[in-house]
Amino acid sequence: MIKFFRKIRQKMLTENKFSKYLIYAVGEIILVVMGILIALQINNWNETRQIKKVEKETLYVLLEDLNSAKNYSEQYIENEQSYLDIIEKILHNDSIKTVLNNNNTIEYFNKAFWDFEIKIPVINTYSDLKNAGKIAIIQNDSIRDRLSILEANVYNLDKLIQDRMNVHQIRIDEICAEYVNFLPLLKFKIPDYNISLGPKNDYIEIMAQPKIRNLMGIKSVLTNEALGYRKDLHNEIESIIQLIKIELNES
Repeated sequence: MIKFFRKIRQKMLTENKFSKYLIYAVGEIILVVMGILIALQINNWNETRQIKKVEKETLYVLLEDLNSAKNYSEQYIENEQSYLDIIEKILHNDSIKTVLNNNNTIEYFNKAFWDFEIKIPVINTYSDLKNAGKIAIIQNDSIRDRLSILEANVYNLDKLIQDRMNVHQIRIDEICAEYVNFLPLLKFKIPDYNISLGPKNDYIEIMAQPKIRNLMGIKSVLTNEALGYRKDLHNEIESIIQLIKIELNES
């Protein structure tokens, strides 16, 4: 093809047809420019297609990660609600008698005095993208914005849990150390632990003490606050899942 155009160009120059040659030369330049533009367009199209492919793969992995976090979140909310219900029961004069009349007395008071949920959902894919500076792979602004809100919710929940743990260690653990015989509760946790249990706890009398009621009231407030943070985080996870599903269906 190049030889063909070269021959035409040489023929025109030989025949002294300069004006026609000039027109031909301009046309040839236009064809070359058009070819370059088409090549660039094809290259841009291929790059865009590759970027969309990487984004789509990333969104699928992120969606799987979020669904896993959602399942864990549901369990953590259930656990938090369970602890809150137990505290409410032992703080109520009527329901505490019901607790004492069943076979779960030690389990109830073990959870009330000792346990609390400390785990939070983890979204590794988002953390990896952010740490690697590749969050821009996700081009949907709404998804990126919601992920930033999600990160803030995870941070706030984690901070609250740490604060609650500190309060529990400083104040709530005081109940187990000073006001109850903790050994039966310990034996419940570690059934194979060979220890003498000592005297039984009179939980009615224990829960009648103002200081213990106040301490359990504090734990109730902290647990309720954590439950609220967990629900907010859970709702955010569900919102992002829906956004990603819409984005994947449209792509």
